[in-house]
Amino acid sequence: MNLSSSPSTGPLPTHQAAPLAVQGPLPVSAPAASFIGPHHFVHRPETPEGFLLAATPPGRHRFRFSAELPERHPLFADSTVPFHDLLYPLESLRQMGTFAAARYFRVPENRRILLADCALAITALTPWQRTPEATRVALDLELTPTDVVKGVPRTMDCRAAISIEGTECGTVGARLVFLMPGVYRKHRGHSRRESERTAHGHSGLPAGHGVPEPELVGRRTARNVLIGLPLEEDEESLTFPVDIPAAREVLPDSGSEVPAALFLEASRQAALFGVGELYGLAPGHAVLTDWASAFRGFAEPGLPLHCSLRPRPGGTPGEVRRDAAGRPVADLGLTFTQGTRVVADVTTSVLQIC
Repeated sequence: MNLSSSPSTGPLPTHQAAPLAVQGPLPVSAPAASFIGPHHFVHRPETPEGFLLAATPPGRHRFRFSAELPERHPLFADSTVPFHDLLYPLESLRQMGTFAAARYFRVPENRRILLADCALAITALTPWQRTPEATRVALDLELTPTDVVKGVPRTMDCRAAISIEGTECGTVGARLVFLMPGVYRKHRGHSRRESERTAHGHSGLPAGHGVPEPELVGRRTARNVLIGLPLEEDEESLTFPVDIPAAREVLPDSGSEVPAALFLEASRQAALFGVGELYGLAPGHAVLTDWASAFRGFAEPGLPLHCSLRPRPGGTPGEVRRDAAGRPVADLGLTFTQGTRVVADVTTSVLQIC
């Protein structure tokens, strides 16, 4: 469970963001562009009355997000494989959903926004390959408010088809929950107390603990390595410490909570390291083809966070399946814990690029 407040904390320099193409009467800050870069976000109502945001009950709305995929970003362009980063469309969806909640769905500014679950999948791999030319990505979004009370939704389903240069090549989805301040404080306090009962120490790596070489976790730069070497390992599982302070330096929305993007990036790094250790694959030549996570409460930024990796239930340790092209695929399950408390469950598949 990962919270953020409004995705924008104020105006950004003009060289960082392009104007958003939005319509309607409600003044709401635009999404922050310091992480996702210049972009356009267009409301595409299905009916004329869909433009009358203050006069119609909240229902499903369609939007289109478009941007140029970053080629020189310190994180997105730091991969060992020549593919665009899955974190980009997921973070774009989260920021657009957060923005639209206030702008189009009447969610009050004092609500805290919870990412309850999220998932993404590559449906065609070729469009994700980097090319020398600038490449554009588009998300065709459907945002559907649910559990509406007095015209204000308590949750919202966010779904999008991903296209790169006009070719549909993936899907991404998330469920947002909007918490009133008192409810947020109650849940956050409960999570903190539960974690503190069994999690002891600080949120960085254990003293003197080593980190993997960047290429073993799919990165080229040591700054972007967010996990330590395994604390525990056997033939079927690995357990890694997660370096929260390092993550807060390179990931978005590193405020008072653990940033939502940490769970994707840390689980990807653990999965890539794990396929080398458990399956003999080459981490520097592998890519995640799907990823899904469900969050359970809050992860506390000041406490140790661990990520345990194992074959997905039904899988055989050390054995991979083959995709339609005959390439090896490892299906994995990962669990994030603070002490004995589970804060997130993840499933993912790692494809070896042969």
